[in-house]
Amino acid sequence: MPLRSDWSSATCPIARSADVLADPWVLLLLRELFSGRTRFDELRAATGAADSVLSRRLTAMHDAGLLTREDPSEARSGYRLTDAGLATLPILHAYARFSRTTDPDGPWGLEVSCARCGDTAVSVDWCAHCDAPLDAHSTRWARRSMGGEPFALHTGANA
Repeated sequence: MPLRSDWSSATCPIARSADVLADPWVLLLLRELFSGRTRFDELRAATGAADSVLSRRLTAMHDAGLLTREDPSEARSGYRLTDAGLATLPILHAYARFSRTTDPDGPWGLEVSCARCGDTAVSVDWCAHCDAPLDAHSTRWARRSMGGEPFALHTGANA
């Protein structure tokens, strides 16, 4: 018996999206892929996932169209986010914003800023200062757990 329902054919767009993105491992893997970790061993070390868990999630993310293998013929190649994978960025930003409501002074915050103007984002997908979208090419993260220095997101194009 499956551990959860299959919503892949649901008519509700939230249910269909949840079918792909509601798995916590998928969200953590997206975070790491945006942070520039693209290889299996890097993803395993960053998330603490067991090999079998990581392999299943990466396969599911591939099947859902969120990522591709950089070189499928090479056993140790990395993964690259597709356009669909890149489109998940506002979802991760929303999770980061929500975490501040539950633990505003927590030590593991994620600061999201606009790479064009440097202003801290107050929206999950739009820079209020530049009046421009915050996408994977125009966003910087500063993760306290990574020393707090802003870094450009990994999109595959700048790999």
